[in-house]
Amino acid sequence: MNETSVVTWCETSDDAVVRVAPLISVLMIVYNHSDYLREAIEGIVKQKSHLPFELIIGEDGSSDESLAIALEYQQKFPQLIRVLHGGPNLGMNGNSRRVRAAARGEFLAWCEGDDYWCDTGKLEEQARVLLTRPEVGAVHTDWVRSRLREGNWEVNWSDTVHRRVPLALLQGRLLANFHNPVILRTCTLMFRKEIADRIDSSFFGRRNYDFGDAVTALFITSFWDVAYLPKVTAVYRLSPGSVLRSGVPARIRFLMSSLAFDTDARAHKPAGGRYPDAYRWEILVGLALWSVRGLDRSALFFSLRSLASDFTPLGFLKAALLTLWMRRRTLFARRPKARLSSDD
Repeated sequence: MNETSVVTWCETSDDAVVRVAPLISVLMIVYNHSDYLREAIEGIVKQKSHLPFELIIGEDGSSDESLAIALEYQQKFPQLIRVLHGGPNLGMNGNSRRVRAAARGEFLAWCEGDDYWCDTGKLEEQARVLLTRPEVGAVHTDWVRSRLREGNWEVNWSDTVHRRVPLALLQGRLLANFHNPVILRTCTLMFRKEIADRIDSSFFGRRNYDFGDAVTALFITSFWDVAYLPKVTAVYRLSPGSVLRSGVPARIRFLMSSLAFDTDARAHKPAGGRYPDAYRWEILVGLALWSVRGLDRSALFFSLRSLASDFTPLGFLKAALLTLWMRRRTLFARRPKARLSSDD
């Protein structure tokens, strides 16, 4: 058993049996996820893969039983699982950097502690694509949402997110719509580790935004093709305590962080001169609408001034039309009634 200390945290793993050179590193960041963590880990350890993989769990000082659960599974699957824990709370960004730095695989896959995988062939199929198609930097899949209703988590397996998304927005060169939140969903994604290394060594690797998925998506789509598997492999849990579901002030802070990222991306374009204007339009329009809802005059005036200064009338119209086209199927589609996941 290995209890290696690094700075103020340590790794619990078994050097005698753990895979030293896996092809795939599955990364999981955990903070107060004890209610969901077993399901998240089970979806990974049940993967049917002929390719070697590891699971790195970054436990960030939870006040619940998350660490105990992670260590319990490490004991059950010592050949697969390494647990990073201890020390001060690092936050989402610091914990993400920690697990990325510990990864030994050539390919990375993510599953946060409150999401889970529902397809046992996910790792094998995605890795085969990356092994055989050198022009592809990432592979993603369809996914479904899990909602909490009257104390039960519900999933409608027929209401897949991508059934309303055109294939042109899911594969190929996707820089123009990298910010679309329904594509490149983190829990469905596998990508080359060199992309994460490029992020961490760049200006963006030193920044702390309220998210990490948009940064990863920008770097993937700036340099690589994206491949798509038209199947559901993951369930994204709409947790009540997440940033986007913690009230209007939290949503406004998130949008301000998104705006800071967009400003940085325009100044430090990973892909050189190419960068979509629609992302800034969507952030500022969203900020204006949420500011009205939250009666935040300062944020409202800021968003309106920014729209006026950042867009010409023609540029505003073009960005609006591009956003509406990109989201047309999700904006105007009716959502089927959900059913309990336990029934499926």
